[in-house]
Amino acid sequence: MVGTLYNAIAIGIGASAGLLLGKKISKELQIQVFKALGLFTLGLGFSMSLEMNQPFAVFLALVFGIATGHKLQIDQHLRRLTDQLGQGAGNGLIQSVLLFCAGAMTLVGCMQDGLQDDPTILFIKGTMDLVSSALLAATLGRGVLLAAPAVLILQGGLTGAFQLWGAAWPAEWIADLTGLGGLLLLALGIDLLKIQSFALLNFVPAFILLPLFRPVAIWIQVELPLLLAF
Repeated sequence: MVGTLYNAIAIGIGASAGLLLGKKISKELQIQVFKALGLFTLGLGFSMSLEMNQPFAVFLALVFGIATGHKLQIDQHLRRLTDQLGQGAGNGLIQSVLLFCAGAMTLVGCMQDGLQDDPTILFIKGTMDLVSSALLAATLGRGVLLAAPAVLILQGGLTGAFQLWGAAWPAEWIADLTGLGGLLLLALGIDLLKIQSFALLNFVPAFILLPLFRPVAIWIQVELPLLLAF
């Protein structure tokens, strides 16, 4: 839970700074900080992706997951919802909670913290949210400050769920989920560096499909060659 606690505190500090400083925060500083975070996210994603136990299963889950997400328009629906929100404290709270919680990095970070007691991703996310909350608070007002306890509750609940359910998951599942999360972090790092944009939320169904594709991948790799040999 330490990663979520850091994330919530970072949002509180960032939002407070944004309310105090207004629009004096340098845009150039924001760009440089996000470049550094993007570079580190790339390195972390690459390291996590190497932990895959069954790469073919991850590949199948990734392909069918993005197909499902694209069909459901998950990322696009959330973006439209955010764009439709107006100004004001209540809407500032909703906008900031959506920004801070409804993303692939939240899912991967809570998964790593819950399953492996590794808060690194949430530390990175918290630092990113520190900058974002300052800029949002300068524009949307005090509603952004209220996002800190909301993030603590939502991310804390998600991390706790992974801790509870993940205890019964095989180590091979956790390794593949970690590898899949690493691929999404690679995409996020590329996005942060403005190299290529990804609809990252459309990849989320891959996490649900991965356990289903593990036996399929094993059958294709082990049983199918034996059948074709006859």
